[in-house]
Amino acid sequence: MAFIELINFKKIRKALWYLLCVIISISLQNLLCSRIALFGVHAFFIPVVVIAFGVFEGAVWGASLGLITGYFCDITMLESTVLFMVLFAALGFAAGFLAEFIINRRFFSYFVLALSGLILTVICQIVPLWIFKGTSLLQLLPTMILQILWSAPFTVPAYFAVKAVSIKRKEEDE
Repeated sequence: MAFIELINFKKIRKALWYLLCVIISISLQNLLCSRIALFGVHAFFIPVVVIAFGVFEGAVWGASLGLITGYFCDITMLESTVLFMVLFAALGFAAGFLAEFIINRRFFSYFVLALSGLILTVICQIVPLWIFKGTSLLQLLPTMILQILWSAPFTVPAYFAVKAVSIKRKEEDE
């Protein structure tokens, strides 16, 4: 009986809600965005979801959820090894740290962080093509810009979805 009293069921419920957000996001990415290509470029909105986790839940939860999200992203994409797992953990931690100590949790601050995260993600995706395959940066630049532009509109639903889950969880904790 004493062991069950040590378990924090509120944190377990919160983690399950966020895991549901991760599963829905990965499913939308893989089932919807991977099928729709504008000018041959697909949107990749998962980094903005991870940044929203960090902004609303802090550095530890942002890094943890980023690690989980990155793991699921890596296992669902053929060309990735551990890139997204490491990158999303770092993005979630950085967003959480900045939201806790430097910036506010308003939409504009989140939007700037999300665009920065999208730019960093695109850079991490093209570096192997540039260095190891010898592809010219001038050839990769249009794809980079288009991926950022196609992914940017997803910042709005990601912000409000994670904010709704965060507010709901905080109301239940009180």
